[in-house]
Amino acid sequence: MKDEIIQEVWKAKDAISAEHNHDVRRLVESLRAKDKSSGALVVDLHARLHTNSRTR
Repeated sequence: MKDEIIQEVWKAKDAISAEHNHDVRRLVESLRAKDKSSGALVVDLHARLHTNSRTR
């Protein structure tokens, strides 16, 4: 049984990977650049978790 949604997601994943020459580091660099230029507020939950664990 083929799952059309999963196939579509994999197709998109493969296209994004190909855009970055299948290089994870290049993909991460691209995502970080988009993140910085978006102007969106990003919350670092790891920092928050570590802060809360120290106060307990």
